[in-house]
Amino acid sequence: MKIKAICSQLILVALAVWLAAAPAARAQQTTEPASAVPIANATVADFKGKVQIELPGKAASSPALGQVLPAETAITTREGRILLRLEDGSEVLVHSDTRIVLKQPSPTGWQRLQLLLGKIKAEIQKRTGGSPSFQIGTPSAVITVRGTRFYVRVDKHKATRVDVEEGVVEVENIKGIGKPVQVKAGFSSKVKEDSGPEEPKPAPGSNRQSGNNPSNDRNNGLGQRPGAPGGRGRRP
Repeated sequence: MKIKAICSQLILVALAVWLAAAPAARAQQTTEPASAVPIANATVADFKGKVQIELPGKAASSPALGQVLPAETAITTREGRILLRLEDGSEVLVHSDTRIVLKQPSPTGWQRLQLLLGKIKAEIQKRTGGSPSFQIGTPSAVITVRGTRFYVRVDKHKATRVDVEEGVVEVENIKGIGKPVQVKAGFSSKVKEDSGPEEPKPAPGSNRQSGNNPSNDRNNGLGQRPGAPGGRGRRP
């Protein structure tokens, strides 16, 4: 009888330990995918002209080379440009008269930045395996890529235009109107707030065979060095 009692007690203790450990194990499993979420920080690789940054909760100021910008930092260019480098080596060139906000990706939304007005050029490192796609949001569109080079423009009417130089970009309406379209190199698509994306068409002035594209800004004087989407790579 004593042996049976001891065995019963041991079983109850083991069951209690298992029940206590189960929530922690489930919590660990729940938090593991979050570790794959990329950090939102962007580093100022170069800039030229009049550029303002607004760090979260702080007044507008001028950027500094090598400065790390956290999520929710707003960047406004007037007569200037700024080159941002992400943690994976991807780069975003912000043209003049543009406003963007850096965003923190999450397991349910992979937007890295929001383009509110103006023009950017993005050169995104290729995603492999289970790496998440890179997303850019605008007032009218969501742009998704897995490694490519492309331009995004947002006009004063909040219409978005995407021109692809290399790779493939998916463009969809921010409200889910219409069907997403796949835009290949040398093509462009436009989407408005209340309409689906237009079918891709050859980008104006593009000539893929000769490599001649009047929109190409690799020699625009900012961050010009191997692997950078245009530029000098030093403070002007």
